[in-house]
Amino acid sequence: MIQYATVIAYLLAVVAQICATIYALNLFFKSKTYRLASGTLALAFGLMVGRRISPLLHFYSDAHYNPFDALLALIISLLIFFGIVQVKKIISALEEKNFILDRSSKIDSLTGALSRSETFARAELEIKRTFRNRDPVAFLMLDIDYFKNINDEYGHPLGDIVLANLVKYCQEELRAIDIFGRVGGEEFLVVLPGDGFESGYEVAERLRKKVLSMPCAVIAGKEIFISISIGVSSFNPSRNGETRVDEVLRTFYAKADEAMYMAKSKGRNRTQVWGQ
Repeated sequence: MIQYATVIAYLLAVVAQICATIYALNLFFKSKTYRLASGTLALAFGLMVGRRISPLLHFYSDAHYNPFDALLALIISLLIFFGIVQVKKIISALEEKNFILDRSSKIDSLTGALSRSETFARAELEIKRTFRNRDPVAFLMLDIDYFKNINDEYGHPLGDIVLANLVKYCQEELRAIDIFGRVGGEEFLVVLPGDGFESGYEVAERLRKKVLSMPCAVIAGKEIFISISIGVSSFNPSRNGETRVDEVLRTFYAKADEAMYMAKSKGRNRTQVWGQ
């Protein structure tokens, strides 16, 4: 009777050890951040399966058995199994939180546009690409006209709706490769890879006309329309002398911003190209 109980204990230990190995392998294939740790655990648990099978082989070869060792093996294997199950839950929760944190650092939670830091980071990558392919890149600085009046008259909650819809309309007009981010309260930066002054101006006008034609909010049955002013600058590595990524971004971001304020000074609801 003790012999059979010993064999069953060893068999259950083997099953628990195999299940623990499967859980660790599942973590290895699903986890990105903790792949090394889960892979190490899977390898260790897999090797321990042999340790659990070895007493069974001894039992069938020479009828030798050790009830205490079998009980200990079963307890250890079960603890390992339940432990890896909990580790899997912890790692899954951590990766979900990391994903949310990573996304929140890249996406503006209010509007859905890129965050300021992510916008500048991607803009720098695009500038590096222009150094290699020698294509121009256009910068559009966009600002809502009289946005303070909207907040004062209708309240900030409606102002938030206006911002979110503005982003929605602009994203509908832009390509997947274009960069669109919120860099201020109601200020947005657009980076257009491969576009010079002319094509940058055309995109800006398309955005301006789209926003002007669509209601950005509705209150008490009344549609709220807005207008935007846009400044355009363009960096061409074949003509401009700058060779430092941060200097290019700083210079042409400032030029687009200056052109945008020039558009406001000329009456708003217009696109102004820097230098014209």
